[in-house]
Amino acid sequence: MSRNAAIIGGGNAAELHAAALKACGAEIAAVVTENQKTAEDFADKWGIPEWGTDLELALDDRIDSVHICTPPPFHGSYMKAALDAGKDVICEKPLCFSSDEGHELAELAERSGRVCAVDFNVRYQKAVKRARELVRGGAFGRPLVIHGCYLQEFHILPAPYHWRYDPELAGDMRAVTEIGSHWIDAVQYISGDKITAVSASFADFFPDRIIRDGVMEKADDAGKDDTGHLIHVKSEDAACLVFRFEDGAIGNLTLSEISHGRANRLALEITCENGSLWWNEDDYDVLYTAVKGEGIKAERFECEDGFQYTFASLMRDFFNKKNYPTICEGAQVVDVCNAAKISAAHGSAWTEVRTR
Repeated sequence: MSRNAAIIGGGNAAELHAAALKACGAEIAAVVTENQKTAEDFADKWGIPEWGTDLELALDDRIDSVHICTPPPFHGSYMKAALDAGKDVICEKPLCFSSDEGHELAELAERSGRVCAVDFNVRYQKAVKRARELVRGGAFGRPLVIHGCYLQEFHILPAPYHWRYDPELAGDMRAVTEIGSHWIDAVQYISGDKITAVSASFADFFPDRIIRDGVMEKADDAGKDDTGHLIHVKSEDAACLVFRFEDGAIGNLTLSEISHGRANRLALEITCENGSLWWNEDDYDVLYTAVKGEGIKAERFECEDGFQYTFASLMRDFFNKKNYPTICEGAQVVDVCNAAKISAAHGSAWTEVRTR
């Protein structure tokens, strides 16, 4: 098992990885960040013996696995360095921005023979795994309609300005890659049915914004306001996507990062020939199923903390080298997101998802 880990990054994702590693009994041997003080503070909090800004700390012979918890532009270079050093790798999502790089990383991961995973933790909700058993086991027949939403309120203005608004760090998309990628992976994981084409519409409702003391506000009269820093945001606050799946199913997805009262509502429903099921992450411990004429059934799952549980479960599969989300799967989700971007830029035209 890869039990001596190094973390690259010191933000929220790194905190989640650190907690999951500790829960699995793994040793965090080193943390590397761009800022020495950030690395020192992170190491002090988690009891990590080595810290700093030098990537070589994460590539030392003592390290078995490298956890990449940085913004996406750095994922590829860190992953290549870790694989060259003979390490197992787990990478935050989205895997990268471009489909070309995604396919390159997928091929590199396959050739390396190492364990290479993407952090699609939603798969590890107990109800999601049960949904997969029901659908892939054929209990309800072929999937016909797959739909849902992912709604959050974190980006409602006023909101803190952070790296996700910087296109050099976050890319051209926000809702689709930040939260949509989890939904896309989850429904493909459950159904076994890949998305093959997308029609999408994006919306950025407040492109001009003023930053004051690190907080973004609406800039209704930005040209006359000299008390803050004017920025222009191009990434989407919300998106509506329509899908075609490889086995004939159709579906849709509504994404919003500006939905009041929604902390983390990832919801999905799959209608099959002989039954339906639905689930949402607000009520993560219950899966609903229904067959015509038999009413609705609720199956409940014991789990004290569904969100953190998913990270620890992913780490255990990663350590055990089985059933983890692969780099190839991460690259395919990148392809779906990029098809959505192309579609939105061309009046919601149907766009084929690239295949390997």
